[in-house]
Amino acid sequence: MPIVLTAMLTALGKVLLSMFTALFTEKFLKIAIVSGLEKIASKTQSELDDKLLAAAKEAWGMDEKKGEPNAK
Repeated sequence: MPIVLTAMLTALGKVLLSMFTALFTEKFLKIAIVSGLEKIASKTQSELDDKLLAAAKEAWGMDEKKGEPNAK
């Protein structure tokens, strides 16, 4: 019985790992980075982080309201 349980948990672990790594697409990473930069920029008084956020959004074609890439 422990062998069957070990095999099932191993298979479940592989499935969960593949689902987790599938989330890390380019679009997901861009949205995550821009969201993090927005959070940092909203909490500081510095203009440097605002410029970095604007540059990231411009480079990646991110819509300021939706946080998603523009359809071009």
